[in-house]
Amino acid sequence: MIHCITREVLELCRRENRVLGIVSRGGSITAASMLHNDCENPFLECFPELLAIARRHGVVLSLGNSARGGCIRDGWGPAQEAELRTNVMLAEAANRAGVGVIIEGAGGHIRYDRIAPTIRRYRDASRFPLFVAGPLPTDIALGFDHIAGCAGASAAAAAGADYLCAITPTEHLGLPRPDHVREGLIAFRIAAHVGDTVRLGRDDDDLRMARMRAELDRSGQLAMAPDPDSAKRIGGGSGRCTMCGDFCAILLMREYLSRGRASRSPPGSSKDISGTD
Repeated sequence: MIHCITREVLELCRRENRVLGIVSRGGSITAASMLHNDCENPFLECFPELLAIARRHGVVLSLGNSARGGCIRDGWGPAQEAELRTNVMLAEAANRAGVGVIIEGAGGHIRYDRIAPTIRRYRDASRFPLFVAGPLPTDIALGFDHIAGCAGASAAAAAGADYLCAITPTEHLGLPRPDHVREGLIAFRIAAHVGDTVRLGRDDDDLRMARMRAELDRSGQLAMAPDPDSAKRIGGGSGRCTMCGDFCAILLMREYLSRGRASRSPPGSSKDISGTD
């Protein structure tokens, strides 16, 4: 990950009077170094050398999203626009040098209705793969940011994002434990699938699951779950879903429709009283 923030972007962030300034860790470290040493970004000044190293070792560069919003109030602005132009320019240079590159953008915190338009900005401006961190469509989901992130990432994936960066429940709270990372990854696997159903029409697994539910195939459903062990634990030891108990909608309608078919008589039978002698 290379953060190619510029002095121009730093000044634009200041002028925008954001609620939260630069919230990217790598971007803030790079910006602090630039301000402390009163210099331009060394990654930019040494970019040809970086490309030579990346090409020699087969490294794919990820160009960071330093100017992303830190809250949904900090919407799209000149700083993000300037960073996008810089990243596209650098990606083109990397491509000419034979170095693979992806662009990180449209991440951070973005109000839900602005996610798809923001993704389209990147897709219209760049031909390179788009990597999205989040995005988070709300700022209030503390402790449950993986759920909020799943909602935002679903919208981003459907709109054209190529890669998703998972968010864990400990986002904004602390370093995640392995189980937190697992929860975040599962949430974002679901988000990626939701996006694929919209963008690529990949809903065959959804149809398989629906047919298993219609057949009350409990084991088949559990096997298709994103986390079968958790699904089994949540479902308990019963061999069937206990949500509706004896009032299972599928069982009730199956019985009713079965009786209805058995009681119907073909036209002209002894039970057909529509005709006259």
